[in-house]
Amino acid sequence: MKLTISQKDLTDTLSFVNYAVPNKPHHPILNNVLLIADKHLQQILVTAFDFSLGIRAKCKSKVEEGGNIALPAKLLLQVVSSLPKQDIILEIADSTAILTHSSGKCRIQTVNPQEFPSLPKAEGKIIALPAVKLLQALEATLFAASHDETRLVLAGVNFKFSRTNWEAAATDGYRLAVASGTIESNENAQDGTELDTVEITIPHQILTELQKILSSVGENCECTISINNGIAVFDLPCIQITSRLLEGQYPQYPSLIPQQFQHQFTTDRKVLDNALKRVGIVADQKEKVVAVNFDYINQQATLSTESQDVGGAVESILIKSEIDYPDNLQIAFNIKYVADALKFIPTDEVLIKANKPTQPVIITPVGGILNQLILVMPVQLTSINEEPSTKENISEASEEIQATEDVSLINDEAPPTTEIAAEVIEETAKAETALIATNPAAPESTEETTTTEEAITSTNSPATKPRGRRKKTEAA
Repeated sequence: MKLTISQKDLTDTLSFVNYAVPNKPHHPILNNVLLIADKHLQQILVTAFDFSLGIRAKCKSKVEEGGNIALPAKLLLQVVSSLPKQDIILEIADSTAILTHSSGKCRIQTVNPQEFPSLPKAEGKIIALPAVKLLQALEATLFAASHDETRLVLAGVNFKFSRTNWEAAATDGYRLAVASGTIESNENAQDGTELDTVEITIPHQILTELQKILSSVGENCECTISINNGIAVFDLPCIQITSRLLEGQYPQYPSLIPQQFQHQFTTDRKVLDNALKRVGIVADQKEKVVAVNFDYINQQATLSTESQDVGGAVESILIKSEIDYPDNLQIAFNIKYVADALKFIPTDEVLIKANKPTQPVIITPVGGILNQLILVMPVQLTSINEEPSTKENISEASEEIQATEDVSLINDEAPPTTEIAAEVIEETAKAETALIATNPAAPESTEETTTTEEAITSTNSPATKPRGRRKKTEAA
């Protein structure tokens, strides 16, 4: 095996495939990359595989002698990236790889390539999507996927493909993100027949690496997705990504999305995001709750937060509503969930749709190349017979934020208490139509997810009260 290759091209190729090199491999061979030199095509194939994620990249080179060899992945990348930005001669002699460059040479011990596992193939259904749309779909949904690996099927993004449409969705139980679009080509099956609806769920870790790769390819590139036998293969120009699929039935989330709304208004996305960041600085660091009062007469929204130990803050932003609603809307949110939603919306303006303060809120972009929505569960506001600490408290009616997400997506009114479901996601196949979000104290972490059959709900947890008041209550 002997070839000449550009230092930059080899560095870029190794950087791509190193996404699939595990930090703690199950077998020593997985620490390596497989290099296959093809004299006929004048190119090399570089492959990394950890049994869940596989990446194969093509790279043009001048191949004098073909062959294949396995080399330590991270060591090879460090060596090649440090070499002068000129051509490199790579040849194999006596189980040693010799890299010759303009100012010297380097030797690396090789590994038997026969031990390297083969990438699985998917030769079933085939779907073609523009890479830019797939990238935006991942950006619009990945943030909402659960990171709790014990909740299996929620720890990924669910894709549905039909002959003319596709949809991606992710939820961790506290929020739901959905993106959809159309499939321009009707030739989605390898034999030319119409494509039946195909549903798959891909782990979020693998999609995170796919997102990095998609962000580096051209905007006009097309991604071909092949699905078969629990495997999905994403084919891009010069790069192929192989992923295992998550098993289990994904919750029936469409029934959780309200179809009619009592309140609708638009606002500037960056202005709202900056206001949330400012009030978040002085918000309670555990509960991170903000109350928002939408004033339709003055066409403005007032964001306010109050923390017993830190202080409080009030921000006002402009809103636009085409309908004059008779009553204002006051609703509270976990700041993190709304900020995450705004971060991954690509347009300048957002449309906010809501009903009652205890029902889910939908945030969508105004414009954009995809249909996108983010469902966020509100936080319940509980009235108390106590004077506000300042005139600019969360409510002029002396209301205190209680960090509970005691809401129901099915019932009009939120029940006073709900039980926490103890089922893990392995039993999702038994759940017929929905999921529950438990949020004991609206934590910053979104890694706790619970699903049940009918709705996203959460448990009541009393907010932190002033210490003096608690002592009086206990004494009484």
